Amino acid sequence: MRKLILAAIAVSVLASTSLLLHAQLGSILKGGAVVLLVKQFGKQINDGINTALMNRKWENRQATKVVPIVSIGSGAYVGAAQVIGDEEAVNKVEAVAQIELNLPGRARAKVLIPVDKVSLNVTEIQRVYDVGVSAVIDLKL
Repeated sequence: MRKLILAAIAVSVLASTSLLLHAQLGSILKGGAVVLLVKQFGKQINDGINTALMNRKWENRQATKVVPIVSIGSGAYVGAAQVIGDEEAVNKVEAVAQIELNLPGRARAKVLIPVDKVSLNVTEIQRVYDVGVSAVIDLKL
């Protein structure tokens, strides 16, 4: 009887772990796919944003580029961000890291940091200076 109970517990733990891993794997695959799509179609997305702004007479006067954005805070999000600045600095940007912070009271902050590579390991990435973020498009995973 004791072995049966232990086996039932083991099966339920494995089943719940399997479901959790499946859900996480799905999110990871979706996130990876979005990053690849943004890298592949970044120029077209950038041109679309710039055209929409130009049509409203809000055109950019500096170099722009669309890169993947990875947001961490109340959930994980990926998407696209348009960065703007001097052409040399913009060319160094490979992604935007967004960190969501809850502040005292009812306030929250979204910190947008242009970085030199896409990585979940923050020790591997470096901030790119002289670049700002001018647009964000994100999808919930």
